[in-house]
Amino acid sequence: MAGINKKLFSHLNVEDNDPVWEKFSRVEFSKKNIFTDNRAYLVEDGLIRKYYIHTTPDIDTEISADFYFPGDIFTVGENGSDGIYESLNSGLAWEITLEEVKEMFTVNPQCRFVQNYYLSRKLSAAMKREMLLLKNTPQDLYEYLLRNKPHFIQNIPLKYLASYIGITPISLSRIRKRIL
Repeated sequence: MAGINKKLFSHLNVEDNDPVWEKFSRVEFSKKNIFTDNRAYLVEDGLIRKYYIHTTPDIDTEISADFYFPGDIFTVGENGSDGIYESLNSGLAWEITLEEVKEMFTVNPQCRFVQNYYLSRKLSAAMKREMLLLKNTPQDLYEYLLRNKPHFIQNIPLKYLASYIGITPISLSRIRKRIL
């Protein structure tokens, strides 16, 4: 069985011979897979969507919050408290329990670098997304994605992209017609 593609995760600055790699378990997933709570995942192949469900008396609406591509890390908290993580296609990830992650931090203080890296990236991305949503129109947001995150446009189904921008798929279609 092949191991983790360590080169894909080289941005974590974990040595190839570090025993931490042995703690991860291989998870092959299919489309519409929901990821297990209390785990951290390294995405090697596939596309993962994080979303929340907004409930109103009439309908439940899924609101896309984030997307994870190969090389990304995500963690699923307790009982979906941090949203729902669902695969948009088949792929491969590597998982480790959050309990094992905590143990690694006590045994190996160098692991804190990975934690700090992950948390600072997530905080920076969340702050940037918040500012984009507050200061821009949906068309501005779509144009931003075209310029800065073309892989979103190329890989994410339009209904999820519309939700991520905060509009309906019909509105996104109109924006695309205007600018393309």
